[in-house]
Amino acid sequence: PPNIPSMRQQPPQQHIPPSSSYEDEDEYMDQLARESATLLATYQHSDLEGVQKVERSMVEVTQLLSRFTDLITEQQEDICMIHDQALKSKDNVDKGQDQLVDAANRGEKSRHPMATFIVVMAVLLLFFNWITP
Repeated sequence: PPNIPSMRQQPPQQHIPPSSSYEDEDEYMDQLARESATLLATYQHSDLEGVQKVERSMVEVTQLLSRFTDLITEQQEDICMIHDQALKSKDNVDKGQDQLVDAANRGEKSRHPMATFIVVMAVLLLFFNWITP
């Protein structure tokens, strides 16, 4: 028989076979029917308690799953926002890198004509200095 808490609390009823304590077999059958009904009611009550316990557990699990779903939904929105911001940041970094490359190229181009101009002027000064006594 399954472990039934309510049966542990009640002392077991002794089955007395038909003998001199019972006057007839009908009385014995009535006693057996009452014991059977009591045991059946105990089992049904125990089964009902078990089903109610499982039902409460399932309600708790459903509530937890609902809460987890809500939290995941909130996190999903945050994750999407962070992803979008990361993409924008990457684009900004790429644009900044392109601008730095352009600035470096412009700097190289502007240095050469200036350096050439300075060298030519220095040579002219030396030439004029050499020509004039």
